Amino acid sequence: MNISRILLFTLALAWATTAFAQTPAKSAEAKSPVLLKFTKGSVTRSEFERVYAKNNGGPEIAATHTEAQFREYLNLYINFKRKVFEAEAGGLDTTAAFRNEFGAYRKQLAQPYLSAKEVEDKLIQEAYDRSKFLVSADHLLVNLAEDATPEDTLRAYQQAIAYRDSVVKGGKDFGYMAERYSGDPSAKSNKGNLGYFSVFDMVYPFEQAAYTTTPGSISMPIRTRFGYHLVKVNDKIPTEGKKKVAHIIVRVGDRYSARTEEQAEQIIKDIYARLKAGADFAAAAAQYSDDPGTAEKGGDLGTGRLLPEMETIKLRLGDGQISEPFKTQFGWHIMKVTEMEKLPSFEEARSGLKQRIARDTRAQLSRSALISRIKQENAYRLDNEVFTSFQNSLNADFSKGTWKPDSAQAALYQRPLFFLGSNYSEPLQNLVNYYQSNRPRKPKLTAAQASEELYQAYLEQQLLKYEEERLPEKNPEFRYLVQEYRDGILLFTLMEQKVWKKAVEDTAGLRQFYQDNLKEFLADESVDVREYRSADPAAIQQAAAWLAEGKTEKQIDSLVNRGGYKLRISTQTFEKGEKGIPEAIFAQANGYRSEVLSENGFYRILVTENKYPAGVKPFEKAKSECITRYQDYLEQQWLGELARKYPVKINEKVFKKLFK
Repeated sequence: MNISRILLFTLALAWATTAFAQTPAKSAEAKSPVLLKFTKGSVTRSEFERVYAKNNGGPEIAATHTEAQFREYLNLYINFKRKVFEAEAGGLDTTAAFRNEFGAYRKQLAQPYLSAKEVEDKLIQEAYDRSKFLVSADHLLVNLAEDATPEDTLRAYQQAIAYRDSVVKGGKDFGYMAERYSGDPSAKSNKGNLGYFSVFDMVYPFEQAAYTTTPGSISMPIRTRFGYHLVKVNDKIPTEGKKKVAHIIVRVGDRYSARTEEQAEQIIKDIYARLKAGADFAAAAAQYSDDPGTAEKGGDLGTGRLLPEMETIKLRLGDGQISEPFKTQFGWHIMKVTEMEKLPSFEEARSGLKQRIARDTRAQLSRSALISRIKQENAYRLDNEVFTSFQNSLNADFSKGTWKPDSAQAALYQRPLFFLGSNYSEPLQNLVNYYQSNRPRKPKLTAAQASEELYQAYLEQQLLKYEEERLPEKNPEFRYLVQEYRDGILLFTLMEQKVWKKAVEDTAGLRQFYQDNLKEFLADESVDVREYRSADPAAIQQAAAWLAEGKTEKQIDSLVNRGGYKLRISTQTFEKGEKGIPEAIFAQANGYRSEVLSENGFYRILVTENKYPAGVKPFEKAKSECITRYQDYLEQQWLGELARKYPVKINEKVFKKLFK
C-alpha cells in the first residue's frame, strides 16, 4: 500500500486513536459555509476543519499550517469523498458482508458511550484514592450460593449477624470465630487473617467494606458472590507504591535438602549469612531455593499479593532491603524488595484505572446508573397488569427452563409490556422469545421470582439497545465516529476491488505494464545471497562445518534448530553498493561461500546463488515493485474517471479562511 492510500485510509479510520476528540455541535456545522460542492452532496468548512485537525495534531497545530498543506490535504479528501460516492453507487453499503462488519464495529464504538460518566469518574477517583493506602483485615464468611432463594439468603444474613453479635456484644475473639465457623477453608490456618491488601485485590463489595470500616471495628454483613462476609479492619496505612519482591524458600521433605525443620532453619540461616556477606540474591535463589517456579528467575514473585505474613514483612522492607529468615506454613523464607514502583499521578493512572474498572464488578454501578437515567429520560413505564397476568400464567417449569408458551395466552403475549417515550412499546411476546432463546435454569426460585429476574435482565438489554440506537442523535462525537468508520470500510472494500486485488490478479495487465515501463525497473549488478545467521557462535560453526560437508539447507536447518531456534536461513537479492553485503561478494562466482562473518553481535555465512548483470530487472525480480507501481497506475486512471463522474466546486473564499 503506497503513501497516498495509507493517508486516505488513515483519514477514514482516524477515530482509532482520537475516539474522544472534541467535535463541534451539529447545529454549528449546519451553519458553516460550504467548502466543497459535489453533485451528490457538499462538505462544510467546519466538517473539513474537524477532519483535518483530527489527523494533523489538533486545531491549534492545524491553525499554524500553510495554505499549501491545506490544499494537499483537501485534494486527498476530495478523492476520498469520490471513492465513497462510488462505493455507495455500487451498493457496497447494502451487502450482508458490509452490514455485518459495520454493525459489529458500531457496537464496539458505542460501548464507551454506554456508561454513566459521572459515576465512572467517581469510581476512577475512588480507586485512585484507595491505591494510596493498604488495609489489613480479617474476615468470616457465611457461604451462600449466588442463586440462593430469598429464604436461604435471609437465613445466611441472620447467621452472619449472630456471629457478629458474638464478637461485638459477647466478647468472643474474632479469630476464634473465624477459625471455627468461617466458610473460607483457609481460616482454619490463618484465623481469617488476609494480611494487607489494596484496591482491586478483593471483590468490590468486600473492598468497599474494608476501606470504609473504621480500624478496630467489624462491618455489617457484606454480600459478595461467595456469600456474606464480616470484615474486621485491623489497620489502614499509607503506601509508598508497589513493591516487586523475590524470595528464597527452604522446604522440608524427602524431595528437599532439608529433611527436618531444624535442618531447614540452619540452611536458611547459612544462606542469610552469605547474603549479608555480599552474595548475589538472584544467584542464591537459583542455587538454593526450593521453589522451582521462581528459582530460575532469581526468586522473582512480582508485585502481586502474597501470604498475609509475607505481605506484612514486605510492608516493612525498603527498596533493595532483605528480610531476616521467617517461617510460613510452606517453609523458611528470605525475601528481598527488588524494585519500588512509585505511585503515579492521577492523570498518569487514569487510563489504567478506567480499564480495570471496566473489567471489575464495580462497572455494574455505572451500568445501573445509566439504566436509571435511560428510564428517567424516556419516561419508562411497566404495565404491571400485563406482567402480573403473565406471572400468574406460569408454572414450576418456568424456573427449570423447560416452560413452553401457552397458546391460550396468545392475546396476552401481544400486549405491550413496557413503554418508552411517547411512541415506543415492547410487546410481552419479546420477553417470551427471550426466555426461549436463553432457557435460564433457576430451580431454587419460584416462577414469580424467576420471571422477575428474567425481566430485569431483558429490560437492561433492551434499554441499552434503545440508547445505542439513539446515540447518533444525542452525541455528535459518536455520530462522526460512526460515519467515519462506515466510510472507511466502504473505501477499503472498493480499493481492494478496483486497485489492490486487481493489480495482483490481472497478470496479463501486470506484464504489459512491466513491458511498457522497462526503464522504471533498471538495476545495478545484483546477486542472490543465501544467508545463515545466528547469535550463537557454536551454532554458526556447526552450520559452517555441515556446509563444508555438502549438507543441504533443509538438513542444516533441521540439525541446528533441533533443540531450539538458533539459526535463521534466508535468501535475499542485493544490488551492488547496497548496505548489508560486502562489496567483494560481487567478484565471486556462483556457489561462493564466505567465512564466518561477525557483525553487531551476530554471525553470518553468505552463499552466492545467482548473479545478474546491470540492466533491466527480470520480471520475477521486479514483480513486487511492479505490482506497487501498477496499483498506483490503476488508481490514477480510476481517479480520473471519478473526477469526471463526480465533479466538485471549491469555494476559494471559504478555503482561504480555514482555521481563521
